[in-house]
Parts: sequence; structure tokens; C-alpha cells
Amino acid sequence: MVELRRASLADLDTIHKLDDRSFHEAWSEKQWHGMLSNPKRFRCWLQDLDGRPLGFLLFGVVLDEAELLRIGVDPAHQGEGRATAMLESGQTLLEAEGVASFHLEVRESNSVAQHLYHRCGWQQTGRRRNYYNDEEGSEDALLFSRYLD
Repeated sequence: MVELRRASLADLDTIHKLDDRSFHEAWSEKQWHGMLSNPKRFRCWLQDLDGRPLGFLLFGVVLDEAELLRIGVDPAHQGEGRATAMLESGQTLLEAEGVASFHLEVRESNSVAQHLYHRCGWQQTGRRRNYYNDEEGSEDALLFSRYLD
């Protein structure tokens, strides 16, 4: 299991910058502040290498269910298996807290993420038609879930 450290408000700037490097549409600092300010509802972890953050993982947790809200890896370290290791470690940590089911949504065009989720034991369970809308048009969201035996 890869070592993750629990993120806190002290990591806000670091996570926001890493999110900006990892995604075309980064979340705002205000959004991140809200999630990091509520550790009972949200679980955010960082993966560091020699004190430098390389990736982050964010779940929303309600009772025994967790929703993967965001997973990002520094572009310089993508393709090294870090997202897989973080996701598997995060799932293990949440299972120890009593989480029994995991859920997420992903753009239909994001085949790299879909491959990651399949590799980590997730199954496609549904579709939200025209869920994502931007200047280029609309796109479906695919729903994935993973249930513990």
C-alpha cells in the first residue's frame, strides 16, 4: 500500500496548485477550502515523494458510502502507476472506517480514468446523458461503483 498523508487546510495552496497542473478545469481555492474545512464529510490525502506532493485523492463520505470526487497526479509523474496506488490505498483506508460502497462519475471520453477504475475493481453501473456541458457541446457521464463483498 502506498503511503498517503491526510491533507489539512495547511495544504490548501499545495493542493490547489497540483489540481491546476493536473486538470484542464481546476477547482477554485474556495471549493478546496470548503472540503478541507470539513474532514468528517471529506477525506483528502496527498502522496509525497521526498517531501514533494505528487498526487492527491478526495472522497466525500456519508455513512458507509464514499464518492470519489477528484484524483490527480502531477503531469510529470503520470503513467507511473501513482493514481492506481493512491486509489487502492484510499479505498483500504476507507474500508477500515466501515465504507462498504464506492461511487464516481467520469466523462465518457476519459478512457484513461475508466481504465484506472476497471483496474481497481470498479464496474460501470449507469450513465447520465448530457451531464457535462461546455462550449464544445455536451457529454455523458459514466457512473462507476465498487461494492465490498
